[in-house]
Amino acid sequence: MLRMLVFLMAFAAALPVFAGSEKESYSARPGLFFAWLSPDDGAVFARFDQSAHLQQLVQHCRAGRPVFALQGGARYQCRLEVPASGAAGQGPDVVGVTVQGPVPESDRREYRLFALAPPATPRWEVRPTAPDERRALLAWLQSDARRFGGFVKQLAWSGATSVTQPQGERATVVVPGKTVRDAAAFYEAQRHHVFVRTRTAYAYMGEVPGTPAGYVDIDGSDVPGLVVAEGCDGWCISLWGLKGGLRQVGAFGGH
Repeated sequence: MLRMLVFLMAFAAALPVFAGSEKESYSARPGLFFAWLSPDDGAVFARFDQSAHLQQLVQHCRAGRPVFALQGGARYQCRLEVPASGAAGQGPDVVGVTVQGPVPESDRREYRLFALAPPATPRWEVRPTAPDERRALLAWLQSDARRFGGFVKQLAWSGATSVTQPQGERATVVVPGKTVRDAAAFYEAQRHHVFVRTRTAYAYMGEVPGTPAGYVDIDGSDVPGLVVAEGCDGWCISLWGLKGGLRQVGAFGGH
């Protein structure tokens, strides 16, 4: 929650640039951004860690090149609202982005994570973790009570999910943990613990703050990125990478 609040505050100064828009996308990775599926839902402010990554997006869209929804790989065209430059010779540090392409029938606004190139794995196999796999993972956790004893009793094994590439061997296992509520702040989220299994060996990656809403290829590896949703007054979406360790690499949110 603190990460999201800091993220939203960073955009406060940019909001007057695009009257009527209200959602923000942040990415620590080049070429990744969140946007609404329908341009009628308005532009999303896009910001990157490095100005070069923002300029890459600007040049890509201005050249008429397509972008791709990482959940499914569908092709879209992007359009930009670019504010006037600040200091002489410097480009903007935020742009408004809309995309045009396939829009599912829905009674609510839908977003996707987009990239400048199609994903190597557009669809992941997502299934309930089998009982024997759950037992093996639980036994591994119980073998190291000093490390895992603090949360192992909180795990909701009936909701455990395994995610793999088609015909892949290494699985990402996501297990629901404790639920956190703050009624005064209109906040509720169930933490999830993330593991990677290679045959019979497990590695604990860490905890994400909410419920996975999608699995996407952000690294070109056999472990997915996690699009994670928290229940808040608005939209609280975060993007987490697993390659090299669990870390937050993006966010989408606002009121």
